Amino acid sequence: MLYEKILIIGQTKEGKKFRPSDWAERLYYTVADYKKNGRITFNPLVNINNEDQSKCFVINTSLQEKNPMVYDFLIDFAISNELETRDQNHDLIHL
Repeated sequence: MLYEKILIIGQTKEGKKFRPSDWAERLYYTVADYKKNGRITFNPLVNINNEDQSKCFVINTSLQEKNPMVYDFLIDFAISNELETRDQNHDLIHL
């Protein structure tokens, strides 16, 4: 893959706003590590951002090599919810 980052945009390919409105935060917490002492460690290869007045989830593509299970989960999430995806240059990409 030639992308440095994949942005999962909070709108469907049909242009509808993705719900629930806190979907990116839920996804962010889903891929975090939970320690026995109750501490949360967030994955440094993912982040939440706003692009064009829409929430987006940012994946550093090195996650594919470092944690392929989490990477596949996130890509499958985007595909199954028919979410718009872009690269680091904001060009549309098709997963």
